[in-house]
Amino acid sequence: MKTNKIILAGAFALCASSAFAAIRAVTPTAWNGDPNCWQMKRHAEKMATVTNGGARVVFIGDSITHGWETAGKVQWAKYFTSGKYKALNLGTSADRTEHVLWRLTAGGELDGYEAKCILLMIGTNNTGHFPFAEEPPVDTVLGIREILKVIAEKQPKARTILTSIFPRGATGSHPHRVRNDIVNKEISKFADGKRVIWCDFSDKFLDTEGRLSRELFPDLLHPNGRGYEIWASAVMPLIDTVLNASPDQPIPSVWPSSPRGYIYAEPMAAQPVSHFPKGNWWDTRCLEKRNEIVDNGKVEYDVVMVGDSITHRWEREGGEGRELFAELKKTYRILNLGYGGDCTQHVIWRMDNGELEGYTAKLFTLMIGTNNSHHDRSASPADIAAGIKRIIDTIRAKHPESKIVLMPIFPCRKTANDPIRVKNEQVNALIKPFADGSTVRWLDFNKNFFNAEGQLTKDVMNDLLHPNAKGYRIWADAILPVFRDVCGK
Repeated sequence: MKTNKIILAGAFALCASSAFAAIRAVTPTAWNGDPNCWQMKRHAEKMATVTNGGARVVFIGDSITHGWETAGKVQWAKYFTSGKYKALNLGTSADRTEHVLWRLTAGGELDGYEAKCILLMIGTNNTGHFPFAEEPPVDTVLGIREILKVIAEKQPKARTILTSIFPRGATGSHPHRVRNDIVNKEISKFADGKRVIWCDFSDKFLDTEGRLSRELFPDLLHPNGRGYEIWASAVMPLIDTVLNASPDQPIPSVWPSSPRGYIYAEPMAAQPVSHFPKGNWWDTRCLEKRNEIVDNGKVEYDVVMVGDSITHRWEREGGEGRELFAELKKTYRILNLGYGGDCTQHVIWRMDNGELEGYTAKLFTLMIGTNNSHHDRSASPADIAAGIKRIIDTIRAKHPESKIVLMPIFPCRKTANDPIRVKNEQVNALIKPFADGSTVRWLDFNKNFFNAEGQLTKDVMNDLLHPNAKGYRIWADAILPVFRDVCGK
């Protein structure tokens, strides 16, 4: 690896000279000069779409991106063909950076329309088609940088989600994997959170030892349908954020969590998981809540509160919000579905196992995710956001008549740069666009928990995590106007 760093540094120094023009990876190049080659025919097909108005979301890449139309066609149809995304696939098999540059410049594949979000993953054919000495990683890095420059020129209003080159080869020591890892480390530095957002979810494809399975990548290079499902679930929250962000809103990058096995097509945070073995208090509360719903009969609740211990403590014996909660229940019929210790996956399990059945509701409130950050350090902000998105989608599917108030994860810990608070703020940035302002409303009053100096203190949260009586009063004051508006009381 030391040799690689020396070569990388030397090559960057070389690029300051006129030798830059001789670097293949940055020189726009058509495929083979044959106007009837299959690549040119594909280019012509894509240009017909471009001429008809392009797309809001554009995928650019090589065979791995091209594969959305073959191995990933079910996932493409499922996620990206709706009017919301109006996605365009500009992936062409065997492409290297120089071919993408030709398509975007002389080829005109970004001309004549206004995209909102561009996803770029390219480079594995640069590192895979030539020996190290003929194309060191820095050439690939420069080729990708040049593509980003062209995208910025051609689509000045679009943001680019720059995706890490997918892992290839069975193990982390595979030569192509090593070269791609060097490239990924360098190109991640191009992300500024404004025009370019870094997206690396490579851990989702690997086991705990960093091995790539043929169950996801049959040839250890191209994903199959399960692999494309993972790709979709990883990038959709980020795409939604880009599509809904204001022009000056910074967007946090997505980084891989620590290596771990990935069994499902979605992150664990978006899967139904029972919290503890049967017989403990969590299962007892599940039973109590089901009994409460059944005993009340087919009723309409004014408000159903969904969350973890912070929501649970509105009514828990000894909970700091209990007295205020009793006052609220004099006016509103409230069902509290907050459970201490719950992560998003536990809420999903509860909702899939009866807690949304047997009643109607005017309003659901949702605040969840801090336990994912506290208890599962491997869960990325995108994973947690995907879990919250699934909860919202489940509520909307089972209670289409209801409104939803989505709240950001409350601030915690003493300092703003605490890793848990930072992760929660990254989650908050990703979930805010889930609110459409109609069915799902965004309610952010986190600033009300801070003192005049902008600090979180024990005056409102005794343990700097759970609100005390004063903290619950802040919460009530913020949400009561919504209760009155939606419930008519």
